[in-house]
Amino acid sequence: MAKREQPVRWAPRVRQDKIRRLYQLDAQGIAGEELIDEVGYALYSRCLSILQVGDAMGGRVHCPRCDTIIDRHDGDEELRCPQCEWNTTWDAYRATYRTDELGPGGARPIFGAFVADWATVHSAREKMIVIDRVIHSWHWETQRERPKFGLGRPTGANLIEGNRKQVLALLQELTYGSESSPDLQATK
Repeated sequence: MAKREQPVRWAPRVRQDKIRRLYQLDAQGIAGEELIDEVGYALYSRCLSILQVGDAMGGRVHCPRCDTIIDRHDGDEELRCPQCEWNTTWDAYRATYRTDELGPGGARPIFGAFVADWATVHSAREKMIVIDRVIHSWHWETQRERPKFGLGRPTGANLIEGNRKQVLALLQELTYGSESSPDLQATK
């Protein structure tokens, strides 16, 4: 029997201060390329983690070592990768994401679109537009009475550090500015 391993480490949610700083620089007309890449790749990694959790919830577990798909059935079954022999139980695997806001729910198309878009952009301006588009998509989907994707909470809470109220406050600040962010307020 192969040695059991810690199943996987998921990408963390993106820090609010990094997103806020990115928007402050953009409002000043500064293309902070390093920060754009840092935030963009953090969002990209987080979205990939969310998509993989969604696959696992649907019965297709990605091996954390080699990315081979392991078909899962019901119950606390043994998961074993046919390529690299990595193994664990479904309950142990599920425990790695249960409390980390990684379920895609009805927002899977939003996460998938960001991953696809991010892979095609090259310039700092294009990257900022893709980041902005997805952040505002999350925001506006939560503002509608009947969200397009059937969301019960903002998808930004899956991607940005903080609870629902804190994430919504950040999204409002990025959209409308605040007294604490005069650069954002001036360019809203």
